[in-house]
Amino acid sequence: MTPTPRGRRACGFTLIELLTVIAIVAVLMSLLFAAIGGAMEKAKRTQARNDIRQLVAAINAYNEEYGTLPVTKAQTGTQVTYRTDNSDLLYTLRAVPQGANADNALNPRGIVFIDVPNAKNPSHPQGGISKGIWFDPWGRQPGKPESGVYHVRLDAAYQGYVNDPYPGSYAGGSKPIVRTGAIAWSLAKGGLQTYELRDQVISW
Repeated sequence: MTPTPRGRRACGFTLIELLTVIAIVAVLMSLLFAAIGGAMEKAKRTQARNDIRQLVAAINAYNEEYGTLPVTKAQTGTQVTYRTDNSDLLYTLRAVPQGANADNALNPRGIVFIDVPNAKNPSHPQGGISKGIWFDPWGRQPGKPESGVYHVRLDAAYQGYVNDPYPGSYAGGSKPIVRTGAIAWSLAKGGLQTYELRDQVISW
């Protein structure tokens, strides 16, 4: 016996079913984007950590080779900090005869202490060298002039320490110093130099 139209099950989805499926897909997509974003941020932090370790190692290798830090005579006797432009330091360590290393003034033997690839996007560098500057994986951020660049501090006074750029982590009475001749750090995603250590990536 042929069923009547009233007895047939309607094909397709109801509006409620469609909305439920869309909501589930939206939740799954948000979880996926969060997971991808977290993985990308972790990868950037790992890259920055490796970069600053290589940078400090290159500075120490230069010091062993020349018996001095890669600074000019005018900078000797002070703590030298690179906050927005580290090109003079990188020109010297990369044996590029430009900036402070013009005519190989600071690296007369032409030794390449560190090899850094060029930035993939020179107009908005996120990692790599652009115009002589070594950028971290986050790159420059609007309104944050110190962001995106690997910061470096050198003990060109040869006191055996440098001032800690994050003194807020010290208990009262102790001097905020790092007992080494060279440190490097990245302001990371935040892009701001703060009083306390937060999410920054540091070499010490």
